[in-house]
Amino acid sequence: MEAPVLTYENGLATGTVHSRQGDALLVAGPFGLVRALRADGCLLAPNVRDTVLLALLDNGEAWVISVLRQAAGAAQTESELCLPEKTRLHGRRLTLEAEELRLNGRSVDIRAGLLSLGGRVLLQGFAVVQTICRHLRERALRRSGRYAALEEDVRDLAHRSAGRVRSEARTSYRLRAEHADIRAAEQVDIDGRHIKVG
Repeated sequence: MEAPVLTYENGLATGTVHSRQGDALLVAGPFGLVRALRADGCLLAPNVRDTVLLALLDNGEAWVISVLRQAAGAAQTESELCLPEKTRLHGRRLTLEAEELRLNGRSVDIRAGLLSLGGRVLLQGFAVVQTICRHLRERALRRSGRYAALEEDVRDLAHRSAGRVRSEARTSYRLRAEHADIRAAEQVDIDGRHIKVG
């Protein structure tokens, strides 16, 4: 049984969402029960029992242009912002503040002249990690990592500079190269129970 639709005059009116199916809504108010569509400018998706502002047109169309008040208990549910399929946010300074922020997407692309990440704890979990950098700089007072296996492949030059370097291996240490050069300004110590050269 179809809901009765009353006639109304052109103008603005408030109503309560009776039911919703996508962007199509049934809104009840002093004008009766009318079918309305969510306007593109109404970014907050109306839910059932929300109080909304309608634009009633002479041609019989009704558009929900704003959510005036969410229904009681809406704070416990998740609200939805409906943006056009392709949307650009533009501003000289844009700040997002939230106690918890989640980004979900099939593809997330972040580009910046300067990208700064700061926090107390950084957790990463990826099946594959690929990093392509011309210059990679890290500053850390202490950095530690635990890996079941770690493999690194550098195609050109891998350069490390440090005040002191210590390498420890529990079972074996192997160095293979077509040409190997070990130099020290003052002293080289080779100590072992069995030393084999050649």
